[in-house]
Amino acid sequence: MLPGLDLLPLWAIHIPDGMLTPPWLIGGWVAAAALALLGAWRIRDDEVPRVAVLAAAFFVASLIHVPVPGGPRTHLLLNGLLGVILGRRAALAIPVGLALQAALFGHGGLQSLGVNSCVMTLPALFAWLLFAGLRRVPWVRAPWFRAGLVAVSTLTFGLSLVYSVTLLLTNRLGPLEALETDAANRLTFHPATLATALVVAALAAWVERRLEHAPEFPLGLLIGQTAVLATVALNCVALLRGGQEDWHTMALLTLVIHLPLALIEGIVLGFTVGFLARVKPELLGWPAPEKEECVAESVR
Repeated sequence: MLPGLDLLPLWAIHIPDGMLTPPWLIGGWVAAAALALLGAWRIRDDEVPRVAVLAAAFFVASLIHVPVPGGPRTHLLLNGLLGVILGRRAALAIPVGLALQAALFGHGGLQSLGVNSCVMTLPALFAWLLFAGLRRVPWVRAPWFRAGLVAVSTLTFGLSLVYSVTLLLTNRLGPLEALETDAANRLTFHPATLATALVVAALAAWVERRLEHAPEFPLGLLIGQTAVLATVALNCVALLRGGQEDWHTMALLTLVIHLPLALIEGIVLGFTVGFLARVKPELLGWPAPEKEECVAESVR
């Protein structure tokens, strides 16, 4: 019986103690400490309350359970949100939230806290860098660019869904010497699959334009979804490469179960980024509206 299956209806990205080999546990703590030092480097006093508030939000997110078709539940991750708002300071907030989840709810373990922190923190930092790069693009609010972001998000989600479900169906649920990926590769990158995914992506971009969301919504959609997919991928790598036993079944099930969550978090972050861009743009690194007007007048 896989750990947690007979105890909790909640299936989340928390590797319990006793599943990974000592080198992985030690390496996880070393890497997590390095990331925490990066996050704490030259931190200002006025940044501490923001880090604390987002760490609390990250912790509370574990109480918001999302039902998944088939019976299990998972919970929101919000590491993409932390990366967008906190930047490299997310490397401080995430370990605190994970430690509280392990101590109070038994999600994960103290020995595996280092690995779990890396699994959640690295995608948050990637989300920060991706957001910082895209928000500097001059046409980030242009309709055609927004449509492109929605299309990329949809295409990524669709291909990830096909690949992960095919992996699950073509690998038996039991001990394996190695994962069989040939069938998943062939089906995912088959011309018919790619053509269908492109059509669906174009349709999603058209629907988003019709719904008239905030201009920043597609940006948050892409980053929130990418952060979850990257988190699940790292979790699978840790289970498959660092496991004391064969945990490929847990890795595959975790991957498939969290795909709906990737879509949900993308939508949540999309609305959040659109809201903050209107009421508190400085949290996103954008200048306040009055500053933008002053810059425009000075250019004139």
